[in-house]
Amino acid sequence: MEVELLKNLPPEIVIEILSRLPIRTIKISKRVRNSWRDLIRSREFADSHLSKSVQGMVFCSEFNNYEVFAFEDGLDLEDPYRHYEGLTSFDCSYLCISICEIQGSVNGLLFLNPLSSISSEYYVFNPLTREYIEFPYEQRLLDEDFNGKVNYGFGVSKVSGQYKVVKTVHVKKSICHVYTLGTGKWRRIPAGPKLGENTNSSGAFLNGCLHWFVEDYKNRNLISCFDLETEAFSTFSHPPLSLYKRYQVIVALDNYLCICDNTDELVIAFWVMKEYGNEKSWTKEFVIRKRHPHCYGQPRGIVYPIKLFDDGHVLMTWEDEFNAFSEMYYYSNKTKTTAELDDCKVFGVSSGGSPMQAVPYTPSFVSLRSFPNEYVKSYKWF
Repeated sequence: MEVELLKNLPPEIVIEILSRLPIRTIKISKRVRNSWRDLIRSREFADSHLSKSVQGMVFCSEFNNYEVFAFEDGLDLEDPYRHYEGLTSFDCSYLCISICEIQGSVNGLLFLNPLSSISSEYYVFNPLTREYIEFPYEQRLLDEDFNGKVNYGFGVSKVSGQYKVVKTVHVKKSICHVYTLGTGKWRRIPAGPKLGENTNSSGAFLNGCLHWFVEDYKNRNLISCFDLETEAFSTFSHPPLSLYKRYQVIVALDNYLCICDNTDELVIAFWVMKEYGNEKSWTKEFVIRKRHPHCYGQPRGIVYPIKLFDDGHVLMTWEDEFNAFSEMYYYSNKTKTTAELDDCKVFGVSSGGSPMQAVPYTPSFVSLRSFPNEYVKSYKWF
């Protein structure tokens, strides 16, 4: 009866209804009617669903295995039996892809950077649609990679809606190239200032712009901002922080530009730019005390916030500065304590003492086939 009712509704109403369903139900709906399948594959559906999508997480272990999780509600860790099922997964090794590192996550698309020196491709994935594209280095870029510091960024322009990969290489000077999805080529543009290490300055995307710390001896209190629409660099000041950036990271958190500072031995400070672009609006939004015995009294590397929940709880990864591996931690705003998370028990995944990444991810049905001049590949398994 319900199916027959939807059959007679206008497409825009059906799209609105389907886009409000849980993702697993949407996947099932594609197999119910061909007309629904076609609507779910449309750009109109992708846009409608994305406007309602809630930020989750993608977890990567050993640079190969990727698992996507959605958080429709708070992360209920007080329930000892709470377990989150992954939405989908993929393994790069089965796709004959080199080991990769996630360098950006925007509107359901992941930008992956190969770590192997013999690889000649970058990748953009959508785990939900099970599509990916690969686009090569140009030889001149490859030569520069081996001789200088490289920074990446991935985002979408605010007006034209173009998805762009930004790559900055610093040898004796900064050199910047942009790859716009759908064009099939790199372009060189005027570069901005020298950027900080990519581990803590990885092109945080917010408000149509990418953000990095500036690594210039005379301007070490600045953030570099790249407008993806105008393709121009600018700078603005960050809050009063230690000039030693080893334990600081700049991210987009809860729709704000945020700096997570783990320099202090006793606390982790979260600085938030309350009004984007206003340097005077930097506020120390909250502070987490290091009460867990494993982390008390030690900087222990970069703390990377994944999600700030409505109840004030924080999901984050914490790098071990001695081996560069990370573990997942959870701050409870209720108990005001920080504890290491049993990711195997809660999420069914585990780094097993191997390299691990976890980054924010907003599920979407944006199809890579909507970009011309790109060779889109698909994979069929989860």
